Amino acid sequence: MSQELIALVKKSKHDDKALLTVINYFEPILKQCLYQTHPHFREDLRQDLLIKLIQSIRKYDVNSVPGFWDLKKRYNDQ
Repeated sequence: MSQELIALVKKSKHDDKALLTVINYFEPILKQCLYQTHPHFREDLRQDLLIKLIQSIRKYDVNSVPGFWDLKKRYNDQ
């Protein structure tokens, strides 16, 4: 699913249907996290989290993700 998710994130920059698919992918995780809050505030928090998720997806640059060896080099340099 990870390669499919990456492709959907790339496509979601200009395709709302792909964006909705990515949001639906994260929806179970979102619901699970919302159970930690008071039921009265869940819907408001859900909407806020969806806004942040959409903003993050739209701003995320898939091409700038470092590979394993880049991370290893950065870790060794520190």
